[in-house]
Amino acid sequence: MMKYLVYSLGLSWFGYVAQAQTTPINPSAGSVTVQPGASSPVSPGSIQPQNANPAQATVQPQSPGSTVTTGNLVPTLSLSGFRRFGDPLLESLIQLGLENSPNIKAALSRLEEARIRVRVAQSFLSPSLRSSALITTQSLSEHRPLTIPNAPDELPRFQLNTFQFLPIDASYEVDLFKRIRSNIVVADLQAQATQADYQAFRLTLAADIARTYLLIRGNDSEQAVFRRNIQSRDTTLSILRERFRVGLINQIDVQRAETDYAGLQVTLKGLERARTELVNSLAQLCAQDFVQFSIPNGALPTQMPVYSYTSVPAEQLQQRPDLLQFSRQNQIATAQITLQQASTQPRINLVGSGGILSGRIGNWFTPASATYLLGINASVPLYEGHRARQNIALSKQLAQTSQQTYQQAMQLAQREAETALDNLTLLRQQIDLQGQTLTLARRTEQYNRELYVRGLATYLEVLDAQRTILTAEQQLVQLRSQEAQFSVALLRAVGGEY
Repeated sequence: MMKYLVYSLGLSWFGYVAQAQTTPINPSAGSVTVQPGASSPVSPGSIQPQNANPAQATVQPQSPGSTVTTGNLVPTLSLSGFRRFGDPLLESLIQLGLENSPNIKAALSRLEEARIRVRVAQSFLSPSLRSSALITTQSLSEHRPLTIPNAPDELPRFQLNTFQFLPIDASYEVDLFKRIRSNIVVADLQAQATQADYQAFRLTLAADIARTYLLIRGNDSEQAVFRRNIQSRDTTLSILRERFRVGLINQIDVQRAETDYAGLQVTLKGLERARTELVNSLAQLCAQDFVQFSIPNGALPTQMPVYSYTSVPAEQLQQRPDLLQFSRQNQIATAQITLQQASTQPRINLVGSGGILSGRIGNWFTPASATYLLGINASVPLYEGHRARQNIALSKQLAQTSQQTYQQAMQLAQREAETALDNLTLLRQQIDLQGQTLTLARRTEQYNRELYVRGLATYLEVLDAQRTILTAEQQLVQLRSQEAQFSVALLRAVGGEY
């Protein structure tokens, strides 16, 4: 759709405003078709997070005597902050990537592995029962050695048969010193750390999709600027050629206009090539077929997300999935100290076995063939070369290292958030100033055009003013594209929600 502005000053000058049309994405066969506004059980125009609040993903560390809840946790992370861009297509692409990304699926598989390990650790709180049948026969040599004095050189061969039916061996470790429960706590915290890692994957993927998509939209807006100027130059060039034909101007004005027109077309082709690369990158992030995947032309969002604070509070940064993961690592290191201390205590096992034992099959079913064993096995570490002491010292040192790593990660997160927030503040001031510059450049171009029509200025002055407008428009689009990128960076820095 084009709208023409006609300037009548003895010569007609044309410009236009291009309006991009929206068409649906065409993903590969079997994948979700993204179309803003389409109705479906899960609307592609909105993200369906698995949790409404990232704080709900926080699980307090379990004490050794408490019930482990990791198996009931659901991966949760709110990405509703991306809705603030007001672009249903962006939300649909994020949902598409979260549903199809192999990296997300691999992270989810690792999370399930961690939960299974928790259940394995919990199984050691239950008794262990084992049963196996035993049938053996043994023939002793006639020349077997004996300790009996003056024993003959040869002894009668002795045949020993053993038939054991339905034996049951049982063992149970009495967790007096909470070694098993401490191991469960460690496994539970490791599962929570894996869950935070899964959430971090989701946030990173959503931010990468948003960043790439907004780069495409910035490219589209920049292309619109060049197409608008090319259309205006094309109309002007036709008029100049006609004026040259009738002898009103010399050839140099036409050549300058043709050169400028060709340069704009070359730049536009470069933007189209860059857009193709960005679309391919977005197809990879969304796990779609490169050939069938496409993004309709569009423009940058008119409204960017606005953060209501002058600085990012530390409490909000602590909800970031990667920082939650570091926090769980700290708790794991602390729980390892308790586990190593418990390993220095005695281990008490109740053991028992029972069944039917006989040398002949016929005696299996007689009461006299029943056999059983009951006992207590206590294992007390006496000396292992100070290994336990060193393991405890190592666990304490690892806890200190983990704490320092967390502090370093927190400082990095604060720097990322504050950098994005400061850049957004300054960029918005710069965009306002650039808008004023563009207004002045357009006014200057209008004056030069009027002077040229009256014969008081050269076409070179008009062309220079038009190039100034093009540069100002291009810089304004690039600044708005940077604003979108830093908005995504801030969203990622604060955990996907603000």
